[in-house]
Amino acid sequence: MNTLTVMALHPASSGFAHAGSPQIGSDHSRRTLTAAIPGGRTSPLGERHPYVSLHAQPSPLPPDSSLPLPDVQDELDHTVLRSGRTLLARVTRGVLMAQEGGMFEQTAALLTDTHRRLRGHPVAESVTVMPGVLLNLGLAQTLCGRFAQAEDHLCEARSLAEERRLPLMDMVVRQNLGCLSLYRGDASGAIATFHGLTDRLPPERREALHVDLAEALLAEGLVEDAAAALVDGPWADGAPASAHTMLVEAKLRLLRGDRLRAVELTRRVRYTFGTGSQWHRLAARLERIAVRGDRSRPVSRARNALAARRPLAVPEPRGRAAPHRALDALERTSSRMPGPWLAEAGNDPHVVQAGLENALEAGDAAAALEWAELARTWAVPRVPGPGVRTPATVSLAEHYRDALAGGRDPNTVARRMESARWQAHHEARSARSSGSPSPSAPAREHADGPRRDPRPVPVADALSERLGDRAFVRYTRAGGEAVALVAADGRVHARVLGPLPRVARALGRFVHPLLLPGHAFGDDARKAAGTAADALLGPLLPLVGDRPLVVAGDPYLGDPPWGMLPPLRGRPTHLVPTARFWLDRAPAGTAGPAVPGRVLLVAAPGPAGAGREVAGLAGLYPKARVLTADRTGRSEVLAAFEEADLVHLAGHGRVPHRAPMLASVTLDDGPLLACDLTALPRVPDVVVLSTCWSGRGFAGRTGAPLGFVGALLAAGVRAVVASPVPVGDSRTDTAMRRFHRSFAGGVPLPEAVAVHLGPIGFCCFGA
Repeated sequence: MNTLTVMALHPASSGFAHAGSPQIGSDHSRRTLTAAIPGGRTSPLGERHPYVSLHAQPSPLPPDSSLPLPDVQDELDHTVLRSGRTLLARVTRGVLMAQEGGMFEQTAALLTDTHRRLRGHPVAESVTVMPGVLLNLGLAQTLCGRFAQAEDHLCEARSLAEERRLPLMDMVVRQNLGCLSLYRGDASGAIATFHGLTDRLPPERREALHVDLAEALLAEGLVEDAAAALVDGPWADGAPASAHTMLVEAKLRLLRGDRLRAVELTRRVRYTFGTGSQWHRLAARLERIAVRGDRSRPVSRARNALAARRPLAVPEPRGRAAPHRALDALERTSSRMPGPWLAEAGNDPHVVQAGLENALEAGDAAAALEWAELARTWAVPRVPGPGVRTPATVSLAEHYRDALAGGRDPNTVARRMESARWQAHHEARSARSSGSPSPSAPAREHADGPRRDPRPVPVADALSERLGDRAFVRYTRAGGEAVALVAADGRVHARVLGPLPRVARALGRFVHPLLLPGHAFGDDARKAAGTAADALLGPLLPLVGDRPLVVAGDPYLGDPPWGMLPPLRGRPTHLVPTARFWLDRAPAGTAGPAVPGRVLLVAAPGPAGAGREVAGLAGLYPKARVLTADRTGRSEVLAAFEEADLVHLAGHGRVPHRAPMLASVTLDDGPLLACDLTALPRVPDVVVLSTCWSGRGFAGRTGAPLGFVGALLAAGVRAVVASPVPVGDSRTDTAMRRFHRSFAGGVPLPEAVAVHLGPIGFCCFGA
């Protein structure tokens, strides 16, 4: 829920009088009405229309804004001023009823009547009055569920804001239109709108925007992304949270399993507002969801989650939507395989989780594996993948490149890039659902390629036929426990690894020290690696023995260097997003791709070890094309990529926080970015990235893999060798020569990686 613009007069009786406020004199050639604005701001864009949060407590500021009136005859001055004060005071009163009491119905009624009275009144000729009243009225009607009227008033407000050159007001209207989209059921349209505003609104306006964005993401089931949206908000130190903020946080806490904190937040809202307030009703509804009955069954938990995810101002839907129908079907059987009966509910995370937990409770590990596949893919339509490429993202990538090359802080550009990717992805998704073309993305480029067939394709039987002497391990979660599903010897087994926080802590103690450049793998690191291995692999070793592994992770695991875990040292290990990915990409009857013929070796200008490394490899591949020093420009490297079967790239790597598609390797003319690799017309079979961090962004998030690995695999590369942790020059140089000597001699890629590169942090991603 967004904000209301307040236009108020300054009479003493209004309760907003300020000492020293200018008086309205009858001798002015052009009369003005001075506005006392609770919580107001003068726009940095030059507009004289302040904004106050719908849910924030008013904090009066000096009345520095004035609303000009047209020239009138002296005998009409007092009548015009008095009636103008009365009308604008009604606007203030209506806004405060919503702001302080949650009385949205009363606000809508009062503003509707005031809007009618303002038509033709001289005060309405002020550039900000009528669009401000209209956007207030439109939001109030949205919150009351009168969507058609709200759309009419918000669109009229936007037209007036554009006509009168009020850019800040135009952005506020757009934010309110995003709320209208959310409450109408178009969460994608809302997410696109909110991301389009994240870097345009002034900081004091962004708290409400981040709360609105978090609520839209929760409606889509993107719980962790919603948490990130709230964390990123510019929260005012010491300022009390609004009712809307507390209720959205309560939903987030509830969906994360923290029922006590959710109840505490809802009760705080409920005790603050009376029973006639909509905030009280919304808090009571959410509190009932948090405290109500049977949570022992997966379907019951899923139903509660669906109820909690529903946007706060949206009424109870009529009829049974696809997720509810799917839960009804699950409740009628102890174990059920996913299939066409799921329809679009196969893309709902809580339906999928209920199916997974249902199968595990029934002891049907094969069915659990099918559900676990969906647990990894449900977010693909909702989260931008590596293929999002629009003029806006291309331009921001150039700005990021310039910031890196110029030694400037690139983090602001990285955040803008992620917002642009989300905006483009959800604009395309919203346009597809409405049947209209996307406003920002080229028609030929959907965010994740062609639309995905929603019907689940079984994998367990195909795995049994294709694995051979390998074992497949899928990590997932169920009921707060970390779970591993193992396919080996024609059977699927389920093993509970323990409470999710305990497993995550054990893995964190192993990985976090490795993230520091120049780390030493001493006794403490070996002990942490052993503890992590016991947590992740101990219960599985009796099932997998010494077999090569195909591993599909889960976001709670992040991107660990698997080959550094003691049981996996020297063990060939493929890392894949899903079993289906491996089945589609793995060559039949072989452990990996054949030894490539055309080789490209690239040494970036730094570090010094990159040149030595490539020089040593050139002796192993006499016919290789070698690019070094001033020949390592982006255009040369990208063109050479298209002509190679094997690429080895050595250099400095980095990945910005939460923007893995801006992962970079510094070349002669600036950084090569992960997003540069998504448009290659032809790609190699194998790419080796001898850089720090190049394996980051693969598994530690919902949706499709990102970063260099995600971009290359999505472009069609069969296997990528990369490290998710920093790597050192001297150890990497020697290990890479041994790896390539082994690979060029015919050793399968996963085995060559496991023996020579796994112990220093490199992994084999793909088939």
